[in-house]
Amino acid sequence: MRPGADSLFVWAGATCSYGCRACPIDPQTAPAGTHPADLSRALAGIPARAGRLVVVLGGEPFVRPDLLHLTTAIRAAGCLPGIVTTGRPLLYSRWRERLRRSGLAYLRVQLFGLGESHDREVAVPGAFDQAMAGLQAWVADASPGCDVDVALNFRRRPLDRIASEVECLAREIASSSVRIVIALDDAAAAEPRDAEPLRRAIAALEGWSADAARPVLAWERLPNGVGDASRLTMTAPPRPFIAATPGACCLGAVPLLHGVVSASTPEARANSFNYVRTDRSVPFAADPAACTAHQAGNGADPDRQLWLVEGERLVLHVTDTGDFTPAEIARVKNQWSHLFLDRQAPGVLDDFTNGMRRVLPDAACDGCAHRARCGRRFEVVEGAPFAREEAWIGNYIAALSGRVLDVGCGDQLYRDRLHPLLCSGRIEYTGVDPDESSIARIRAALPQGRFHVGEIEHFPGEPASYDHILSLRSLNHVADLDDAFARMAELLAPGGALLIVECTPFALLRRPDQVAAADRAPRAGQQHFRNVSSDEVLPLAGRHGFLADYHHAVGLHGTNQWILLLSRADRR
Repeated sequence: MRPGADSLFVWAGATCSYGCRACPIDPQTAPAGTHPADLSRALAGIPARAGRLVVVLGGEPFVRPDLLHLTTAIRAAGCLPGIVTTGRPLLYSRWRERLRRSGLAYLRVQLFGLGESHDREVAVPGAFDQAMAGLQAWVADASPGCDVDVALNFRRRPLDRIASEVECLAREIASSSVRIVIALDDAAAAEPRDAEPLRRAIAALEGWSADAARPVLAWERLPNGVGDASRLTMTAPPRPFIAATPGACCLGAVPLLHGVVSASTPEARANSFNYVRTDRSVPFAADPAACTAHQAGNGADPDRQLWLVEGERLVLHVTDTGDFTPAEIARVKNQWSHLFLDRQAPGVLDDFTNGMRRVLPDAACDGCAHRARCGRRFEVVEGAPFAREEAWIGNYIAALSGRVLDVGCGDQLYRDRLHPLLCSGRIEYTGVDPDESSIARIRAALPQGRFHVGEIEHFPGEPASYDHILSLRSLNHVADLDDAFARMAELLAPGGALLIVECTPFALLRRPDQVAAADRAPRAGQQHFRNVSSDEVLPLAGRHGFLADYHHAVGLHGTNQWILLLSRADRR
């Protein structure tokens, strides 16, 4: 079943995770989403819904952890589920089987060219080959109840490539059960200058349907007067149930909808903020009663200010962050003092040993009569702030043996510990990370390892096959904690151990030039979705059969980095 005039579209994400240059959707202004229960209620209110196709699209719907709950809700409402995807998630047999069991009736794979052209558009090297491999695996499994389209999008691309790209794509697909859709952009198709290239492409492909072994060919948004509609297979965008948003994201001609049947991916959030150095200072006074810092604060919120001891002066640092609530700011500053002085060159923060120094409150301020209305003074503590935690983690990794799975391996800081273990054959190392460039870096450092581009939730490893699983500062980046823990529990072998290291929010003391450079720097490739503490993780781990063998929590006398070493309760 393919989309028609009565089809509905469920927007499953503001944007996909691939950073497509063609995407017009701003994730900061995209509409908020709904829960599968909201979708069920919305579908229940639609008349004559039996057999109606409801297509889940995005972005990439697979980044949404409850995707299958959406398809289940669609089925339960008497409708048929469809999905629009980049195709890469179809590489995983686990996902293919789940989609089949969900009764998927329509699958559309989006392409923005062939080979490197597609890879550049979605900003993922190898994405085209992965999409083709996933599609071929889906077709090979033979699901006659699901119609398959491959949309070759020509949004802002030369139309004189249509015929040659269709020929090449047909050889890649090599199946007559798949339909190739030439998806034209409204603006591009309507331009008079594009009419002639379109006519040439239509003429070149005129005899296409004579070969029954080829994929079926269809045109989408072909402008009036260009080509003979009676001799071509046409697919017009269906009329949406709710008014469409302007533009489209990774969808060619398929409209995006928001309103009652929309849904969103997890929201990214910050994990740190800045206290920025000002030019305001007061003399340092050994006797707190003689200190004038409380007067120089000008009555501003004391939690948003602090005075750093710099020789014989106290220098004011302030924050204007809007990423954290007043309670969160107070916790970082007053309860835990998770404050660090940035000592590196502007825009650089990759050396946690020498580049940062802990900042702790001056105990002399505790009894000051002006304490409640002063940002209080802080002192820099010399020495590597994470030395104790890093020593423990380093020693643990150095003692590994057997099969090791590294979740979020791209920024692995302990590669020097892992390298000799790999060279000696003491460990078999597999790294998984959704970022291709991160995988490339770690592969160069650890060429003996095996690597997989993707999320842990969809990692296709064998059950109970890893002696050790490492999740080092990656837990806050997974889309769904419950799915991640479920998959890691499946992968861990009897007697195995799961090591989790993660960080809670912190603040950096920086100069204005450091802040400006950091703001200009490219953002990290993987979104940060939460700031979870070890105390919050323990109940979730327990629900998946884990017990804690070692727990190092955050606090005033430790850094913002926590450690959990877990084992399966039923496998001890």
